[in-house]
Amino acid sequence: MFIIMIVGFIALMYFVMIRPQKKRQREQQNMQDTVAPGARVMTIGGLYGTVVDSDDESVTLEASDDTFLVFARQAIAKVVTPAETEPEADEESAEEVEATLSDDDLDKLRESGDDGKDKHAGNADRKEY
Repeated sequence: MFIIMIVGFIALMYFVMIRPQKKRQREQQNMQDTVAPGARVMTIGGLYGTVVDSDDESVTLEASDDTFLVFARQAIAKVVTPAETEPEADEESAEEVEATLSDDDLDKLRESGDDGKDKHAGNADRKEY
């Protein structure tokens, strides 16, 4: 009876812990293997970028305009936006929206800075080491 309980406990541990972990590893590996140029990804370090090139071992990301970084495929934590196969909208139909401040907003900003102290000057009593 005691041996049956131990075998049952080991089987339970396998189905509760080991099997789901292997499934997650398999899904992660599949995602890393199928990442394609144009996909928006996040690395394990938290850096977001767009895949511009990839080979068997590495992926080249564009983090910002003309900033390219090369990572190992294993450094891709998740795909945020998959690569688009078809463009959804023309660039001509996209509207540009400008962010502007109203006169009231500008007046509020000017008033908040009139106390005579520089907000970014720091504490004069602070010792630098």
